[in-house]
Amino acid sequence: MTISITSNQLFQRQITLLGSEGQKLITQARVLIVGAGGLGCPALQYLSSAGVGEIGIVDFDKISASNLQRQILFRPEDVGQLKVKVASERIRKHAPYTKIVDIPIALNEDSAASVISSYNVILDCTDNFHTKFLLHDFCFQERKILVQASVYQYEGQLQVFDFRNQQGPCWRCLWKIPPEDGCTGTCAEVGVIGPLLGVMGSLQAMEALKIILEKPFLKNGNTLFVDLLTLSMESRVFKGRKDCSCCVKKDLPRTEGIQIALPDRLNEFIIIDVRSRKENQECLVLKGLAGLEIINLPLEEVSSFLPVASKKYLVVCSKGIRSLKACRELRKNHSEVYSLLGGIEKLG
Repeated sequence: MTISITSNQLFQRQITLLGSEGQKLITQARVLIVGAGGLGCPALQYLSSAGVGEIGIVDFDKISASNLQRQILFRPEDVGQLKVKVASERIRKHAPYTKIVDIPIALNEDSAASVISSYNVILDCTDNFHTKFLLHDFCFQERKILVQASVYQYEGQLQVFDFRNQQGPCWRCLWKIPPEDGCTGTCAEVGVIGPLLGVMGSLQAMEALKIILEKPFLKNGNTLFVDLLTLSMESRVFKGRKDCSCCVKKDLPRTEGIQIALPDRLNEFIIIDVRSRKENQECLVLKGLAGLEIINLPLEEVSSFLPVASKKYLVVCSKGIRSLKACRELRKNHSEVYSLLGGIEKLG
């Protein structure tokens, strides 16, 4: 049985609050959500339910069983499928007046500008520093508004960067030297409580709607700290740096283009596995890399390795954190060295 619901019926309560002009602003908005995980799921649900005209979803990851505790769009039968595909199918059924665009890629230096350029507001729902700085830098270059959130166990942080006039303070004022991925424990390592993702993703959606409706929103240099154990929220201000290479000097330090997805012509690369020898022995045939030339070179031995000038190398590890560190070390002597984005665990 088909049920026909008009837009006025669907958005009645919202129109009562915002008026038809406010609803029109929402239907004309184009929002990009990067990351369809714990933060992206609630943000996507509430923005589509509000009637945002177009929502792009960027994610290259597949659903795992451990995601289901907090990524509420997914079900046990979805395990193994692409997050962006499942999420978009569910949202299309739920929000008929929102155009959903699937972007099943790993955002990198080559793709970021073209993906970001057509959207008004960008939501950073990712879980690693590399992608967060990449998004921040391209939003600055493209003069976009970035709504950023991060979580840790019971605590979350929320920031908004309005770069329409290329003004700070920016994230590089706060982090003069970008932290390495892995410097803090991941959700897999230290755990995270599910409702925290719902709270922070909903706050991102609310800030996006306030931006679209031209209402006051969190300003550059303000961070909202949320603690669900104590049920407290606190806003803190950080100042811009006079020597900031981004928002002051506008000489943006580009994120190194050394992380890549699995290349099509993989046989052109020598694979360097920087996991420990014990890890390597437990998994002699690496996922998707069978039959290739593989060197097991634990991370602590990388500095003594001299790459051959005529060769190309792909450095791998479990999650892409150790391989990135190794790649930067090897690039001191050879430019044709790349780190496998997301590690071998992402190869399925």
